Amino acid sequence: MNKEKIRRLFPGSNTSAGFMGFFEDLRQRAKRTIIFKGGPGVGKSTLMREAGKRWEEAGERVEYYHCSGDPDSLDAVFAPEAGLLAMDGTAPHIVDPRLPGAADGILNLGVCLNEKQLAAQRDALEKLSGEISAAFARAYRYLTAAKAVRQDAAAVYDAAFGKKERRALEQELLSMMPSLPEGGSGHAFAQAITCQGVLQQLDSMMEENVCCLDVPWGFDVHALLLPLWNDAARQRAQRFAYHDPLDATCLAHVAVGDWLFTTAVMMDAPCLTPQLDAAILRREGPRLAFDRAVYDLTLNQAVEALAEAKARHDELERYYIDAMDYSRLGAIKQEFLEEIRAY
Repeated sequence: MNKEKIRRLFPGSNTSAGFMGFFEDLRQRAKRTIIFKGGPGVGKSTLMREAGKRWEEAGERVEYYHCSGDPDSLDAVFAPEAGLLAMDGTAPHIVDPRLPGAADGILNLGVCLNEKQLAAQRDALEKLSGEISAAFARAYRYLTAAKAVRQDAAAVYDAAFGKKERRALEQELLSMMPSLPEGGSGHAFAQAITCQGVLQQLDSMMEENVCCLDVPWGFDVHALLLPLWNDAARQRAQRFAYHDPLDATCLAHVAVGDWLFTTAVMMDAPCLTPQLDAAILRREGPRLAFDRAVYDLTLNQAVEALAEAKARHDELERYYIDAMDYSRLGAIKQEFLEEIRAY
């Protein structure tokens, strides 16, 4: 897969179906998982960054998985060659050990919290938590609307993409598939819908060979990528799926072996363009323009709602930060870093 030492991806995204993630996929790839518990702002992300830095210094390839709720924070860090994974196990991606001690460990930073102090502030904490949940719910309603108009645009392009032209392009893509080495699979997002907009980590999915699919907004690229994925799966080949941040059930990009098939147009990479019926596109031009305008509007409203959730979450974090015993946290941090060095 990616020959770079550092990759930056998203394990989850805010989608039209709510928050969706591939945390279980990460656990399947790991030999040992350390699950972080504790409230917001207790230092989980900071410790994961430190773990990643230590693994980098040891020469390991490291994958940093950013949080779609707060892209400046981490949800997980993974050293795939060593099989070591540290991940946030709190809501909305609650994770518990499967084989405690043998394959999984828990690092509970919540023991550093002054519970009496937090109990005295329960009403304020509950109010903020309710406001956060309401903001996320509003964002997901807007994302549902965005998906609906994008599906309408996809229906136009489906009608304009003849069966003969579709088969020809699918065959051309499949013909580019090399003899693939056997290997595992992975799932993540290279893009995520966040409080900062739609963020991309496309540089992190660069492979030695790239084929670009030059498609218009709204085109159903999943239908073109799925045969590639299925063929690689049939061969039990090394493969990685990058999912659509709006609809996690769909593929946005696919890496198989040392090839990347992507909708991101990159310099010096070959591009394949679907041959679409120009008459249909002219006739449906106003419809496509309307769909795109509504999509942009609803997506922007979703981002605003996610930004409101982030602002309320920052307020919530301050209560927990004020209740932390940082001397105790320092001792836990040192013990954790010694533990990961032992593996």
